Amino acid sequence: MNGFRLTVRLLVSLAVLALAATTLAAPAAAPALPAASPQLAIEHTAVLSQQIGPRPAGSPNDARGADYLADQFRRLGYAVERQRFSFRYFEEVRAPSLTVTAPAAGSIRAVTLEFSASTPDAGAEAEIVSVGLARPQDLTGKNLDGKIALAERGQIQFREKAANVAAAGGAAVIVYNTQGGPIAATLVEPSRIPAVIIGQDDGQRLLDLSRAGPVRVRLVVSAIIEQRMTENVIGIKRGTAASNEVVVVGGHRDSVRVSPGANDNASGTAAVLEAARLLAAVPTARTIHFIGFGAEEVGLVGSAFYVRNATGTIVGMVNMDMVGRGPSIMAGNASGNPLMLDIADAAARRLGMTLRRFRFGSSDHVSFEQAGVPAVFLHTGDDDAIHTPSDTLERVSGQLIATAAGLAAGIALDVASRR
Repeated sequence: MNGFRLTVRLLVSLAVLALAATTLAAPAAAPALPAASPQLAIEHTAVLSQQIGPRPAGSPNDARGADYLADQFRRLGYAVERQRFSFRYFEEVRAPSLTVTAPAAGSIRAVTLEFSASTPDAGAEAEIVSVGLARPQDLTGKNLDGKIALAERGQIQFREKAANVAAAGGAAVIVYNTQGGPIAATLVEPSRIPAVIIGQDDGQRLLDLSRAGPVRVRLVVSAIIEQRMTENVIGIKRGTAASNEVVVVGGHRDSVRVSPGANDNASGTAAVLEAARLLAAVPTARTIHFIGFGAEEVGLVGSAFYVRNATGTIVGMVNMDMVGRGPSIMAGNASGNPLMLDIADAAARRLGMTLRRFRFGSSDHVSFEQAGVPAVFLHTGDDDAIHTPSDTLERVSGQLIATAAGLAAGIALDVASRR
């Protein structure tokens, strides 16, 4: 900003010290903010989850969501920066198929591990070999050449299991869960062999069959892995005295492919827009960036890109993810650093709220904390419908979203007004 392009990692310690020195004292003349609007919050959520629908990163709907945010920021009078970046894209062309062909025919429900390699179109058919946890020591003495490994979940990451099996000559790996039915999971990076996960009961049945004699299965996986583009959409509120110091209010724009993503995370995106509206006419000493992050669902890619390429010194971050359903707003982070949590508590008290604290390390605030930036994560708790088609508009509360937006605006105003 103002011609400065500074490295966050070099300057963040100074920023943290400056923030720490003023943590307990509210700004001397912080203006009262207007009330957040549940109606506007639910309208934003409706556009994103219903009119646009599922917004997986790199998809046409993802681009439509980005356009919507940019337009809303401009309507509020903000300058807009669209920060494009590439990421590794994964898409299943069709659902996986796992069939037992011997000693008796049968089918098993399987879930493709994200970034699994594809099988040939006709599938991969081979005998299964039980490999325990698929650690190197578990594979010693096993003949896996051209065979399909059956591995227990646990101890090491999925990608390590797939890599170990591939190195031992296996044609594919089937991981069986140890916590009930099939789950969605990721290999994080592309594997050399196809990889799926099945339920605990199905895994046990395959183990029992294999103890009685050879078991053959046919596995079909069809997926696309390629580089695609998406973006962070930033509404910029210039600081009046220290425009090179930046406060971030953000939430991710993307959803998973199968879900409208009303709570995860149209609710957080709507709260960012509403917080931006509340602060649009309020001067602040520091700059505020209101951000809809891209590609959170595939590994916090957008927030990590923003932190690596930040212009200015980031002094604090407010993240909102899943703020539309639950009993109340909670405040937490991954590190336990109390700086932004204490400011959140003070802002909540002014709104007549009491915040429950928690620890959580799987949303965009983590990218900031890993760079040493103090952060607070606003969240309303677990939701059984996330990442499913059931994460729909009628399940979320405009009042909750508005409450999160008002709290986020209060926190950002406190930090952005401090000098």
